[in-house]
Amino acid sequence: MLNEQQTWACADWVMTQVRQVIENFGPRAPGSEEERRAQEYIREEMKAFCDGDVILEPFPLAAKAFFALAAVTAFFFTLSALCWHMHPFCSVVLDGVALAVLYFQLFRYRLFLDPFFPKKESCNVYGRIRPSGEIRRRVILAGHVDSACEWRFLYWMPRFFRPLMIALFSGLALLTLLHAGGSVAWILGGEAWTVASRIVLLQWVLSPLLLVGLFFSDLKQPVPGANDNLTGVFSCLAIGRALKQGGLSLKHTELVLVSMGSEEAGLRGAKVFARKHKEDFSDVQTLFIGLETLRDPEYLTIYDRDMNGMVRHDEQVCSLLKEAGKICGLDLPFGSLFLGSSDAAVFTQAGWQAGLLAAMDPAPPAYYHTRLDNWDNMSRDCLKTAIQVTCAALKLFDEEAAEPMEFSDN
Repeated sequence: MLNEQQTWACADWVMTQVRQVIENFGPRAPGSEEERRAQEYIREEMKAFCDGDVILEPFPLAAKAFFALAAVTAFFFTLSALCWHMHPFCSVVLDGVALAVLYFQLFRYRLFLDPFFPKKESCNVYGRIRPSGEIRRRVILAGHVDSACEWRFLYWMPRFFRPLMIALFSGLALLTLLHAGGSVAWILGGEAWTVASRIVLLQWVLSPLLLVGLFFSDLKQPVPGANDNLTGVFSCLAIGRALKQGGLSLKHTELVLVSMGSEEAGLRGAKVFARKHKEDFSDVQTLFIGLETLRDPEYLTIYDRDMNGMVRHDEQVCSLLKEAGKICGLDLPFGSLFLGSSDAAVFTQAGWQAGLLAAMDPAPPAYYHTRLDNWDNMSRDCLKTAIQVTCAALKLFDEEAAEPMEFSDN
């Protein structure tokens, strides 16, 4: 659909746009003025090649609620340790609160802490590119414009970050078990309680790990967010722009381009968009393809599992991307987001056909959610490859507009 030269031109345009956004608007924390100005800029860019109106849709959110989850969880665990000396059951209850915050906010991405935080306003931006013929199918390409608050310990000690996280989660599990076992021993009394009360003193060995949780995110330091995820946003736009300017419209597939707001604050923009537009886009078969952190070409992956491995994406979308990769000479692997989530997970949960294409070292790399994620730390090769695969997927889907596609996983 796009030749080699056009694809490289798309990658170059993405890199230019990412630099311009960062230099003009800076880091874009969810719900911030910088995020809003970046979205308005993207809207103006999209007007040049989208058909009809380019829509900016505002929505409210508790911007700091998601970023604060590590500190809130660590606070309740710390309070739990202190309250052990008052009554063992107090610790068990506080452990339960901490685990509830961790589960609902991190693992399930629910709006668990929102009622306790002040509200701001974010927004989504989207536009459409009509096909040359009748609309029989639709593909939504999306990335998110906002950037995360910095992960202090990943920036300070990238080599030790993964073992630190393993130690942190293991320590929280051990602390919970110590308190639960100690409470049972308190009920039993006698020698059991004497031994348990001494063993539970081990909780203070874990106190440094609680400090990691308390100071995990720097809420005053949003990062540039070049790769995560301006690469996704502008790769979507680059494809639509190149098709329109090159007179290469799809035949029967409408292309919808979306710049999501506040993904880093718990997938907020996606939650709003998926809920609000489910009925609007139900007239024809509609696929959602998320593009996320296109930086490490050797890790270009089709994620068929998302949201901490708990959400399984649509088989047809993932097979479509797999076949597109083969056309581009790539045998793209399927993968799972074991810790974290993407906007695509929200769409799958809401009943859409969705999938995710991303290219990031899952280690994670030193640039992830740190100040190193800047415009001078991008991969032109990765952008070109991701754009090429996405275009191949669009062409495949459009060519089969008359009937459903079926691909094997082989």
